[in-house]
Amino acid sequence: MIRKRQPNSTLDIPLFVNRIFSDSKGSPMNSDIRPITNPSSFELQPMTGSLGGEITGLDLTTANDEEMSRIQNALDTYHVLAIRNQSLDPASFQQLARKFGPYSGNPVHTHLEGYDDVVRFIRKADDRGPVIGEFLHMDMPWMEKPPGITMLYGEEIPPFGGDTFFASLSAAYEGLSDKMKALIHDLVGVHTGKGVFALNAAHKSLGVRDRVKESLEAIEVEHPLVCRHPANNRQHLFLSAVLCRFAGMTEAESKPIIDFLMSHASRAEYSCRLRWQPGTLAMWSNQCLLHAAINDYSGHRRVVLRTTVAGEKPLPAG
Repeated sequence: MIRKRQPNSTLDIPLFVNRIFSDSKGSPMNSDIRPITNPSSFELQPMTGSLGGEITGLDLTTANDEEMSRIQNALDTYHVLAIRNQSLDPASFQQLARKFGPYSGNPVHTHLEGYDDVVRFIRKADDRGPVIGEFLHMDMPWMEKPPGITMLYGEEIPPFGGDTFFASLSAAYEGLSDKMKALIHDLVGVHTGKGVFALNAAHKSLGVRDRVKESLEAIEVEHPLVCRHPANNRQHLFLSAVLCRFAGMTEAESKPIIDFLMSHASRAEYSCRLRWQPGTLAMWSNQCLLHAAINDYSGHRRVVLRTTVAGEKPLPAG
C-alpha cells in the first residue's frame, strides 16, 4: 500500500509542477501550472488551471514504489489523473487499485465474477436513453466513509465522445466570497440514499443488488459542508446530488444554498473534461470532486472497469 503523508506535510512532486496557489481573494492562480519532464520518469501535463493531469510514459504494471508515491502526490494536487496507454485486465486492475488502499465497498452494484471489488459497466451500441452517472454527482456520498479514490479503466472506448466532466470542489470553495465562506462554514449536510437504488436499477445493463433496496432508502448520513483534504489541508466543499438539507434546517431553507453551490461548483473555470482513449486509466479524489458522464456517443459500445478505494470520514475544515 502507498505510504500516507501526515497532514500539513509538504507535497513532494519533484518531477511535476508546483501546487495550485490562490491569491489573497481565494481565486485559483495558474501561473505555476506547467509540465516538467524528466527522461528517467514519466511526464505529467496539466489539463486545466484548476484541476486534472495527464500522465504518459508509465507502465503501471511495472511501476516502482517511488513512481507510485509520485502518482499519489499528483492525485492529491490535481485531483484527477488520466494515465494513458495502459494494458490492464480485471486481475491487474484489481492489483493496482489495492496498492492505493483497501476496497471501499459498494453495496449497490453487482461485482464482476471472481472479483468482489471490481464492477464492469457496459453501454451497448444500440442502447438509448440516459447513461449511468450523466448528472453531476459524487460516488457514494451517503456512506459514513465515502470512497477516497475512484478508478475507471477503459476496456472499449468509442472513437469520439464519452468524455467525463469533473468539477473541483476545492477551486469552487476558493472562489466564494469571504461572506459566503463564513455563512456556510459550520453547516453540516445530510446526504440520503433515497432514490439511489431506483436510479441505478433503471439501467437494464447495470447489475444491482436487490436486497439492499430498503436499507439504501433509509440511509441519511451527515458530513461537514466545508472540509479539508487529509494530505494537504486544502479546503473544499462536500457537495453531492443526494445532499437533501442541512442539519437543523428544513429542505425548503436548505435548497437555495444547495442550488447556488451546485451551480457555482459547475462553472467552467473550476472544471476539466477527461477525453477517453483505449487503455486510459482514470483516477480521481472522489471526496473533493463532482463528475458526470457525457452522453454523446450513441451508436458506439463503451466498456469500463470500476473500483473504489476506501476513504476517511470527511474532515471538517476546523
